Amino acid sequence: MDNRKIYVFKFYYRALKPYLVKYIAATVGLLASAIDMLIPMLIGKSIDIAVDTNKGLIQMSDARTSILQIFFWIIGIIMVKVVVFFFSRYTIHVIARRISFKIRNEIYGQLMVLSNDFFNSMKTGEIMNRAASDTRMIMRFLTFGTIMVPNSLFRLAVAFSVIFGASWQLALSMMVIIPLITLVPIPIAKVIHRQFKSVQKSFDKISNRIQENFSGARTIKSYAQSDNETKRFSGLMDGYVEVNKKLNKTRSFIRPLLSVVVWIPIIGIIWFGGYLFMQDALTIGQLSSSIVYIVMLIWPIMSFGHIIEAFQRAKVSTGRIEEILQSKPTIKTGENPYTPETVRGDIEITDATLRYDDSSISVEGLSLKVPKGQVIGIVGPVGAGKSSFTKMLLRTWDVASGSVKIDGVDVRDWDLGKLRSSIGYVPQDAFLFSSTIAENISFIKPEATRGEIEEVAKKIQLHDEIMGFDEGYETVIGERGVTLSGGQRQRVAISRAVLADPPIMIFDDPLSAVDTHTESAIIESIAPTLEGKTAVIIAHRVSIMTLCDRIIVIRGGCITEDGTHEELIAKNGYYAELVEKQRLHSEINNQSNRKGINNA
Repeated sequence: MDNRKIYVFKFYYRALKPYLVKYIAATVGLLASAIDMLIPMLIGKSIDIAVDTNKGLIQMSDARTSILQIFFWIIGIIMVKVVVFFFSRYTIHVIARRISFKIRNEIYGQLMVLSNDFFNSMKTGEIMNRAASDTRMIMRFLTFGTIMVPNSLFRLAVAFSVIFGASWQLALSMMVIIPLITLVPIPIAKVIHRQFKSVQKSFDKISNRIQENFSGARTIKSYAQSDNETKRFSGLMDGYVEVNKKLNKTRSFIRPLLSVVVWIPIIGIIWFGGYLFMQDALTIGQLSSSIVYIVMLIWPIMSFGHIIEAFQRAKVSTGRIEEILQSKPTIKTGENPYTPETVRGDIEITDATLRYDDSSISVEGLSLKVPKGQVIGIVGPVGAGKSSFTKMLLRTWDVASGSVKIDGVDVRDWDLGKLRSSIGYVPQDAFLFSSTIAENISFIKPEATRGEIEEVAKKIQLHDEIMGFDEGYETVIGERGVTLSGGQRQRVAISRAVLADPPIMIFDDPLSAVDTHTESAIIESIAPTLEGKTAVIIAHRVSIMTLCDRIIVIRGGCITEDGTHEELIAKNGYYAELVEKQRLHSEINNQSNRKGINNA
């Protein structure tokens, strides 16, 4: 057995281990349900009794008594089988659900600790497909495929033992032929493995497209691309149907093949049994029970084909799930991490270089000190490396060289949870959950009281707008906060960070995609949150720089200007040009607005 198969079985054992006792009990119960294998033997005995009675070898009254006893034995066996089978299958179903629950929890827990580079390589739809479809395939094999093996083998053993007691010649012919039958599906197993892998990859593409199209439904409609996207999706579905056709052809081929392979030898065994009967080596009752046993073995024999197919599917799914579970986070807490009781908020970056891959350099040789309580602004052209500053502080990416320190300790030595909880981060594209406004504000601090939530909302000038909704703070804002305006979404994100009251605040372009009026409201809401905190404000608009004690310009991943607003204006560099451009742009907009009012 190759290492991959051993690894797969280790995964299965690990999944079953917490439920091993119940699993063994259920297996024993299903084996006990094979008590119905005694029924053909009893039927054979009743036939022999009837024949002997007809010959005058047994008294009629004795024959009736014996046959009646056999009848009650059969009824008793059926009742025992039904009860044992019910509880065994029920236990198996419970184990199946718990294993599914456990695997999906492991996947979810792993996703929560994996670094950003993992999500850059695996799409959301693919992850969801692995957590749903692949987990289901593993669950089916673990709880039903593995049970079928001992059950089928046990039934074969019982039938063989009974037939051997009747005729060793007939039993020997079974022992030679049946193992050969079970080997037939094995060559097809590799084909099923390859085809099912293609099916799952095709379904990954469909899941990804569905997720992206649902998330971007408004964009698709806005650009009148519904028909094009429908055609693209139909193309993916056509591809999925094609690979499924190949798999279904293989599966459809297995079943009639097994039927032929099973029935031809069985007919031969039955013929051989008839020959032994004519040679007086078998009684008519023994021949009848042997024929019933052989027919009863058709399903256990054919089940090996189903087991092989289920195993191949589960093996593919196991590999896909293990790809997630075995992924290692590149960003994680080291041994003996630094976990301070209080955080001052001093930031020191020394000769830091950040790369997103081997060739892409975001910042290079960056050095900067931000003392506690200072508010620093960062401006620069698109792609200059402004947001990389945030990634270094939050340690969503590690620097390739140099160091990033908070309170004199390298962020790589910090406890990751403590580091990130010490920083209030407001991203450029604030993600809001499809829940109430109150729940979104208290996301970082779930234990926050309604009073605390309202106090923060008032502080950032959002309370009155929230109360304008019919449900107030209990208003459900829809997916990604679709029912809120851009400025409201941004202020909800700001309030979320402010509620946590961290010593360091980072605002990553909080004025993106908002109008002038909303811009002023956001600036006014941010101002009171900065008192006594170290803050970094990244922006394209210079209007928010009025909140900053110091401004730096980053171009090409390096700091090219550093100083106060007045100092940078006096330098007449990039920042001064940016201020002038935005001033002229603002004047033009104001003039256009005045003309529009006069014309009205």
